[in-house]
Amino acid sequence: MNMAESSHVARLEVDLKAINHNANVYRSFLGNDTKMMGMVKAFGYGLGDVAVSKCLEENRTVDYLGVAYCSEGVHLRNAGIKLPIMVMNPSTNDFSSLMAYNIEPTICTMSQLMAYADFIKSSGIEGPAVHIKVDTGMHRLGFSPEEWEKVSGVLKDSPITVKGIYTHFAATPEEGHDRFSLEQASRLEQFYTHLSDKLQETPMLHAMNSAGILRFQEFQFDMVRLGMGLYGYDPSHIIQDKLRCACCWITEISQINTLKKGETVGYSRVGEVMKDHTRIAVLAVGYADGYRRAFSNGKAEVWINGQRAATIGNVCMDMTFVDVTEIPCSVGDQVELLGPHITAGELAEAAGTIDYEILTGIGPRVERRITKHGIASD
Repeated sequence: MNMAESSHVARLEVDLKAINHNANVYRSFLGNDTKMMGMVKAFGYGLGDVAVSKCLEENRTVDYLGVAYCSEGVHLRNAGIKLPIMVMNPSTNDFSSLMAYNIEPTICTMSQLMAYADFIKSSGIEGPAVHIKVDTGMHRLGFSPEEWEKVSGVLKDSPITVKGIYTHFAATPEEGHDRFSLEQASRLEQFYTHLSDKLQETPMLHAMNSAGILRFQEFQFDMVRLGMGLYGYDPSHIIQDKLRCACCWITEISQINTLKKGETVGYSRVGEVMKDHTRIAVLAVGYADGYRRAFSNGKAEVWINGQRAATIGNVCMDMTFVDVTEIPCSVGDQVELLGPHITAGELAEAAGTIDYEILTGIGPRVERRITKHGIASD
């Protein structure tokens, strides 16, 4: 779908100035020699990977970009992005694309490492860069810490260059898991020491995410990976007041209906009106856009003309109802669904999920509008 030709009024305003500001806030907590990777996977956490990447590249705010899949990296290269790109979960079918687009893969298993080594040898390519991932306790992807010798055995006879060694921490925001986080750091350092000594190389060591950058500054190592913090949300809740909201999800009022006590709104008639002359605004957004059905019937609020309005009735596929009895408003007025006044964390709590899922769940028919001048917060 060509969003430039979209007539859907719901839109996501993306503030590149705020994204650049947030990156610089986190950089202020880093050592002078510590690099930063900006995570732009999942369509830039829902905000637009190309626009965010170009902003970070043009402002020289980060040293690397991180994506989940090879196709995401290829998409960025085709858009003209030149920064180093690391892909976290490539498949063996991606090897040719990785080479052609100069994308650095993560290697997680022995079978993957041997297949990549064989591919490189047969291609006659010298020194392609990879990142070795270590599973220190997340138990998602990576070599076990004890596999360092097997890894070195393959690498010493291969033209592959180990650009980085890294892990993923499972619970950096939660103090109750700090002991486990420290154990993860220790396992990573042991693997790194063994492998780098054996290979007589000094790859970059990286581990920390947005929360870890602040809570475990001693483990910033050579590079950190900034994800949610880049988009204005601090998972550690330490510097939230220093960050800027990087997006505002907006729609408009399509119709206003005045109902009597006892009448109902929407599917299954769960939204019962409790008094006469209740004004119900119909909003042009629904669960097909990522505005979840879990927000139904008072579980979420929106911002209209300086006031909060609660949902009523079930969220529909394309429309949502809110009670505007006490709010002066008209058809065509703008409505903030998420932004300076309604946070992703608030919506996540309403839906029983996390703010990451709220941002990445905003649908493709919601037009992304890029601005470099800030988002209005009136």
